[in-house]
Amino acid sequence: MTGPVAVVTDSAASLPPALAAKWGVRVVPLHVIIDGETRLEGEQISSDEVLEVLSSGGDVSTSQPSIGQFDEAFAQAARDGASHVVAVLISAKMSGTVGGAQAAAHRAGIDVTIVDSATLAMATGFAALAAAAAARRGAGAAEVADAARAVARTSACIFTVDTLEYMRRGGRVSPAIAAVGKVLGVRPVLALQDGEVAMVERVRSTQRARAAVLARAESAVGRMARPAAAVMVLGEGEFGDEAARALESRFPHLAMLVRTPVSAVLASHTGPGTLAAVVVDLPEDVA
Repeated sequence: MTGPVAVVTDSAASLPPALAAKWGVRVVPLHVIIDGETRLEGEQISSDEVLEVLSSGGDVSTSQPSIGQFDEAFAQAARDGASHVVAVLISAKMSGTVGGAQAAAHRAGIDVTIVDSATLAMATGFAALAAAAAARRGAGAAEVADAARAVARTSACIFTVDTLEYMRRGGRVSPAIAAVGKVLGVRPVLALQDGEVAMVERVRSTQRARAAVLARAESAVGRMARPAAAVMVLGEGEFGDEAARALESRFPHLAMLVRTPVSAVLASHTGPGTLAAVVVDLPEDVA
């Protein structure tokens, strides 16, 4: 049984299953396509498996959830007792997921509000948690959606990759940013701005790029009233653990610190060696 307002997100939000279960957030999986075979992210394929395929030179692409998947998610919410669904989803500038959800919403037998988070990864995940917390305290659908938007607006989503080639192939960066990847020794520091990827810094080594990601995350923490953070990697797990420990040591007052892999769909676009840090300002009822 669920409350009057159910919260749905997509798997690109990278929300750890335990957190999704704790807050009752339904997760609709995106698709990872390997050598022509479609698999559901988080259910039939993991980011580690994507890493193996990328490292061996296999063909990997992605696609948004089907409208039918959203049909089923919204119908299940209704069967569980909800009268309204708030869907908190990956940036519409990065995926067609919002469009698919809107199409399903128009024919759903339940009221649905679509929130374009204008971000991705745990920035969307944290926004979904804020929505779920508002729903749990009995807020109406408009307030639940506003809670998600408020957290998403505060988010800083910063990352670096070893190569821009995978993002170039998927059209996730502009030609100007992709050209930087061809400059010998340059490592980009990237961020989500206005719903799409922007380059915010360029440095001369992977080590410096990772340090820059962490420095920008720390700066964002310092600007927030109740900061929460997530550290996400693809491969290089040890460095991710070190980055998480550094944040926790410097900011013991963090409302939440999540250490989770880059999702399988995002992994296919960023490639090996990815480090991402997400910082948001969380409301008091998310802990």
